[in-house]
Amino acid sequence: MGVCSSDAAGLTAEQKAHEKKLDDMLKNDQHNETLIHKLLLLGAGESGKSTLYKQMTAIYGKGFPEDARKGYTPVIYSNTIEAMQSICRASDTLAERGRQQGDQDLINCGIVDEKTIQSKEVIMKLKPLDDVLTVEIGNHMKIIWADQAIQNTFLHRGKFLLADSADYFFDRLDETCQKGYIPDLQDVFRSRVRTTGILEQNYIHNDSTFHLFDVGGQRNERKKWIHLFERVTAVIFVASLSGYDQLLYEDKDVNRMHESLRLFDEICNLKWFTRTNMILFLNKSDLFEKKLPHTHLSVCFEDYKGENDFESTIIFIRSKFEERNRNPRKQVYAHVTNATDTRNVLVVFNTCQDIIIRKSLEQAGLLMN
Repeated sequence: MGVCSSDAAGLTAEQKAHEKKLDDMLKNDQHNETLIHKLLLLGAGESGKSTLYKQMTAIYGKGFPEDARKGYTPVIYSNTIEAMQSICRASDTLAERGRQQGDQDLINCGIVDEKTIQSKEVIMKLKPLDDVLTVEIGNHMKIIWADQAIQNTFLHRGKFLLADSADYFFDRLDETCQKGYIPDLQDVFRSRVRTTGILEQNYIHNDSTFHLFDVGGQRNERKKWIHLFERVTAVIFVASLSGYDQLLYEDKDVNRMHESLRLFDEICNLKWFTRTNMILFLNKSDLFEKKLPHTHLSVCFEDYKGENDFESTIIFIRSKFEERNRNPRKQVYAHVTNATDTRNVLVVFNTCQDIIIRKSLEQAGLLMN
């Protein structure tokens, strides 16, 4: 201490001023670092990460002007055709399974109406990546969608691969099949293109800069995640609530909810994220709520004995994720979300961003916790 005091006392006024300037610059740099936040959107495939990313583009980014929305028209054509073909194939498969098992409920998935069969033959000849929706094709699709056998098949959608937005676009055929159709913002949010590689966007909230990264959730995409693990402020892990009765796109023997829990366990407890804020989005709450009256949560969790209402099941699922956190000093901030609802996303993201800013200031010693 004596040496330091002696050295400091020996400084000239000019040297002291220079030292103070350096000290102020270091403090300013430290403060500025707390205003820059790197956020990772992680989760299994089909969890809704990309929809959340689109919402952030609409809320904080460049948005989706008409020219940008036009680019989604062929995507929506393809999504709609693929979904209609998928439910038609499932109708045949489930009905045949029903006949083999003597299950009348599944037998009722088989199409018997001659007009619907004819429309199905037209739709099954379409090429999703090449064909466009027309009024004529739309009429055939509406006949199929109105058929009771197809409605019965839809109730069993957990047994086959069907896009979550399928019924949304089936109900939008009057709009999407019109000549000159331009998707609206909700159409853009509901459209599905599998994410490959890494997407990034920057935005400002309360004078803080956020760098948001979205990466593909399928298993073959996850090897790319590690390149983003350094200097992460928060991980936003997205899990699909509605996946409790569905199987993975890439592995039809694995339940989607089970995969999300396994992946969350892995991510939450990585050494990279010991001091990283962990935010859990229990997403697709709207689809989950629609499924509950028809499919009990016990199809996913055999140990669930509670009521099958929305609130009880949410509490149970949330606890399943939180118990995966093996760090007693780390808190998991859980939120129930609907990624297609802009108001819900805005409220939740604002809350999360305020938490992130506060925690960053606390860790930098600039705010008392």
